[in-house]
Formats: sequence, C-alpha cells, structure tokens
Amino acid sequence: MVRVTGNFTSESPLHPAAREALLAAFDQGWADPKKLSQSSAKAAILRNQSIENIATRLGLRADSIEVLGEPAFGHFLAIAGLLRPDRTFAFSAIDKGKIRAIARSHKGAICELDVNHSGQINFLDGKLENTVISLQLGNGETGVIQEITSLAGSQNFISIDATASGPRIPLPSQWDTALFDSQSWMGPSGLAIMSINNADEYSYPLPRIAPIKSPGSYSLPLLLASAVALENFAPEDSGIRSYAISQCAAIEGCQVVAPESPALPHIFSVTIDGVAAENLVRTLAERELNVDSGSACTPEDLQPSHVLAAMGYATDGHLRFTLHPGTTKNDIDQLVVGISETAAHLRSR
Repeated sequence: MVRVTGNFTSESPLHPAAREALLAAFDQGWADPKKLSQSSAKAAILRNQSIENIATRLGLRADSIEVLGEPAFGHFLAIAGLLRPDRTFAFSAIDKGKIRAIARSHKGAICELDVNHSGQINFLDGKLENTVISLQLGNGETGVIQEITSLAGSQNFISIDATASGPRIPLPSQWDTALFDSQSWMGPSGLAIMSINNADEYSYPLPRIAPIKSPGSYSLPLLLASAVALENFAPEDSGIRSYAISQCAAIEGCQVVAPESPALPHIFSVTIDGVAAENLVRTLAERELNVDSGSACTPEDLQPSHVLAAMGYATDGHLRFTLHPGTTKNDIDQLVVGISETAAHLRSR
C-alpha cells in the first residue's frame, strides 16, 4: 500500500490492486455483456464473476445486486422504490441533503427523527408503522455508528445507506434495500452497488417499459476494478482513530464530536474555537495537510454542518478527517502540530 502522507480528506487514490487491474479491465470489458458476440460473452463472464465477488465480500445475494453508474442517484432508487403514497417516510436530522430532498417530494406523510448529543437516532420506540425508514449505518461526518436494535421485527421498510461504512459494518438482520459506494473500499468513483432484499415491495420509481429495477448503465471496467479493490480491502486500524482523537483533544479550543460513541474506524470530526474552518482548511493545505470542512454533503461550499447542529454542537471551526490505510501515528502528530500552530496564528491576526 502506497501511503499518501498529509491526506485526511474523504478522497483516496485507487487501491493499487484496482489500479493495476483497471487497464486490463478496459482491454477485456469493453463489449456489451448483453449481446451475443464472443467478446460480449467474455464480458458477461467477467461481469458475473465481479458481482459474485462483491456479493460475497458484502454479505449479499448476487441476484439481489443492481450495479449503478451514478452513486448519488442510488439514494433515490433505494428509497423511492419502497415508497408509496400511503407510507410514511422517516429520515433523521443527520441524513444527507439528498435524503431530505426525497422527503420534500414525497406525496405521503414524512417524519424527521431527532438525534441526541452522541449522534444516535431516536426511532420513537417502535411507534413507527408502515414507514419507509432511511437508515445511515455510519455517518460520513462524525463516523458514528447507529445502534438499531429497536428496529428489529418492526413492520416497516428499511433503506440502508452504507455509502460511508462500506464493508466495515455488516447489514442488520432486517433491511429491504441497501446502497454502497465503491469509493468506501478504495474502488473507483462513479460506481455504486444497490441491493434489493425485498423484491416484492420494490418498484422501479421512474417511467419504464421493461420490468427493470435500475437503469443498467454503468462502466464494466469500473465494476471489475471495484471488485478487485474490494477483494483486497482491509479495514483501517481503529487504534489510529483513538490515537488521533486523544491527540486532537489536547489542542487548545478543540472539541471532538461524540468521542465516546461507537464509530467507523476511519472518520471523525472536531470543532476549533475562535477560527473559521475555511481559513483553517486553506492554511493547512499550504502546509500539505489536507482536511475536509463543512457539510459532508457539499464540501465544495463549506456550508455549516446540519449534522453537528442537530447533535447540539457548534458548527464554527468544523474540521472532519478521514484516516486511510497506512496512516501512522507520526502522520497524526504532524497534523496535530499543524492544526495547533495554524489555529494560534489565525487567532492572533
């Protein structure tokens, strides 16, 4: 694994094994696997093998998988395919903007679920009925993992957002659709995996003629590279996250978000008092320390985080970090020094 020193953003380079496989995938996977030529037959074999491998690694049935060429569109498909006018749509205050947009367009009732200071969603103690529930397994800003035992056995429909957690967390015992992003296991961007566990209740939400469940448009080479990346993926060391949190907590004016909550091993957020996050991010980048700020939904806009606000935290000075395979304690030490010195400098101006 080639280390990328100084990168604490959500983006990471392709897994080396996937990068090596990608050129070969373009050579072998250019044909349409639905056609009848020899090249198409070979492409179909490669596609089926990739789907089988992905299914095995994610704990899914191969026949439940739909491959998507637009990950963001997957949120709509996974949720809207379960929605009906007579079903309530429940989403949390820490869900992505894409999910909240779906709520605004729903013809039936909607229910926004609040969260506590630890980032845990209040599922109303079993009071939800005939409801499609959007459930984010691990939050992309704070890393907080949801404790969802209260949903077991409920008469509801659960759409899982596993785009941040990827293969790190197994799916719960009860779920109807699930969405994964290839980038969560260092695969290529522009590819998502949607799994439909309850086909009887799923209906393709866009106009169609054929009995389809997804558009079916995606890059086969990206699918092949994604399968290779997943096969070679190893979860990050949770000890590095714990070390990073302990070191960041010692920075003057720094507050770690939900430090005691169960969390993904590679994501956490902090707030720094007395400085603007935008200035922090830009000054740290000059020191070749790259971090994210603002909402995880729209990092390019550096908007205040609705996630932190919903949890009761201040949103000023918000930095979020993604730890990558190969991140070391020395990398963390350099980051902490950079933040401390940069924040002190900005406060003195």
